[in-house]
Amino acid sequence: MDRSKHNDIVRRASAMADKASFVADDFAQALFPKSEVIFNDRMRSNAQQYLRSVVEQIEKRICTIVTGDLGVSHDLLLGIAQRGNGQSFAMLEQSGLLKTSEIVRNLFVKTQQSELAARLLQKISQEDLESTLTRHLDHADPAVAKAAMGLLVAQSKTTGATGEIAASLADLSPEIAYAFAWPITAALVRRSGFSGPQLQQATERLLAAHDESAGVARKAERLAQLLDQAGGENISVPHPMRDGLTLFIARLARQSGLTSDQIVAFTAEPDMARLVVVMRAADFPVQEALSIFAALDGGDHILTGATYGETDRDRCQTLVTRWASPEAFQNAERLLSDDFPGSPGK
Repeated sequence: MDRSKHNDIVRRASAMADKASFVADDFAQALFPKSEVIFNDRMRSNAQQYLRSVVEQIEKRICTIVTGDLGVSHDLLLGIAQRGNGQSFAMLEQSGLLKTSEIVRNLFVKTQQSELAARLLQKISQEDLESTLTRHLDHADPAVAKAAMGLLVAQSKTTGATGEIAASLADLSPEIAYAFAWPITAALVRRSGFSGPQLQQATERLLAAHDESAGVARKAERLAQLLDQAGGENISVPHPMRDGLTLFIARLARQSGLTSDQIVAFTAEPDMARLVVVMRAADFPVQEALSIFAALDGGDHILTGATYGETDRDRCQTLVTRWASPEAFQNAERLLSDDFPGSPGK
């Protein structure tokens, strides 16, 4: 064995030793998950693809600003800006800096939304799905037509091949953009050896210019608002096959007082129980609820009219109101619901 290969094995063995203590944690998580959500292979693949795409897009944008606007001449940074040959992902992945709760939660929602899109395409053609929005282009209210066009354009930037996921920086909230940008900047400093202030200045410019309103979610929320205001036939029950996925999610979120991310997350849970509760709280007709469930379900689960009709609506409304509360409040309520000295009735 030549010396270079020997040294490489030594380095790998050393790196593995540093991470060996986490093997039991990884295995325990696989054996004893804390939730009942099942992540299939397509979701895992899409999550990796989306994560890498976001990192590389932010990395390229930072390097474009630093070499263009700020005039830094550096071979590696220029290469990233011009060719997009990313350097940060592997370093960030290995360091654990991409495993923050904010990033992983956003990653889960984007991945599940891609999963829903793939499920829908098994039940409706791409052409029919696109017509759910194009029909609004001729709406009597010019504002509705303009909002529909805006959503179509935003969606075109996040449409990958069937079953795949695409990333657009406009779809990141300011908080998520921040959570990604600074670790990427730190990785660029380490990878390039360039320690001048310009990389940090470039990141500050990127974050200052970030416009969440151009993303799919905000465009869908705007269209949902305008359709509600327009009234008429558009006040029908939201449905993914009539509205398309993103508009359906936005309309249901608006009607329930929940966020779009919550609606997406509910669809990943066993039997989509929380989605059923949301529909029952909103008093969706039985056949509409069953049709929505069938359109979004990815397995052999069945919601029956009897099960839906017998679900107590008042209890559902109470639950949805609780889920619409700020997350910090919900977390505090859960902690305080345990036996606690001094609590009333204890």
